[in-house]
Amino acid sequence: MRTTKRRQLLLLVTAAALAASALTACSSDEGTGETTATTTTTTPAETTITTPTTTHPPAPASTTTAGSDSGSTGGATPPSPEDLKGGLFVNLSTDDMDTAAMAIGFATKVMANTGKPATIFLNVYGARLADINIPQNVHVSGNTLQEMLGMFMDAGGTVLLCPVCMKNVAGLNEDEILPGLIMGKPEYVYAAMFAEDVTVLSYGGR
Repeated sequence: MRTTKRRQLLLLVTAAALAASALTACSSDEGTGETTATTTTTTPAETTITTPTTTHPPAPASTTTAGSDSGSTGGATPPSPEDLKGGLFVNLSTDDMDTAAMAIGFATKVMANTGKPATIFLNVYGARLADINIPQNVHVSGNTLQEMLGMFMDAGGTVLLCPVCMKNVAGLNEDEILPGLIMGKPEYVYAAMFAEDVTVLSYGGR
C-alpha cells in the first residue's frame, strides 16, 4: 500500500516538473523570437508628358499698293500739274442724276475728242456718287452714274473725292467708295485746278 502511494507521489512530482519545464521553454521562445517584416518598395513607372506642338501658318507678307502713300485708293496716283496742262477741271457738287450725268459725260467727250486731260472733283453732295453700297439708278444713256465714272477713269480721267465731304456729307469710309478714286487732298485739287491753261467748269444744284 505504501509502495503504491509513493509511486503516485513520484508521478505527480515528475508531471509537475515536466509542466514547469514546458512553461519555461514557451516563455523563452516568446521573449527571444524575432518578427521579420517584409517591406515591398514599389517604384512608380516614369511618366513622360508630351506637349503638343501647334504650327501656325506664316503671317502674310506685307503688301504695298502703289499710290497708297499719296492718299489715293485702288492703286491710282494723281497726275502731275505738267500732265494736266491745257486740260479740263470739272467741279461736281451734286448727286442729281441728270446734272451729274451731264458733267461726267461732257468730261469724257472732251478727252475723247481733244485728247486733253480731264479731272472731276466730287465734293459736297457730289461725294455721294462714290458710295458703292447704295442702289444705282440707270440714266437714259443706259449706264448708272458710277458706271459712267468708271468709264471716265478707264479713258484716262482723274476723279478726286473730297475727304471731308466723304465723311460729313456722304457718311462714308474709304472702304465704301468706288475703286480708283483719289482722296482729294488740297495739294491735289490745287494742282489740277490751277495747272497751266486749265478750264474750270462747275456743276451744282440739287
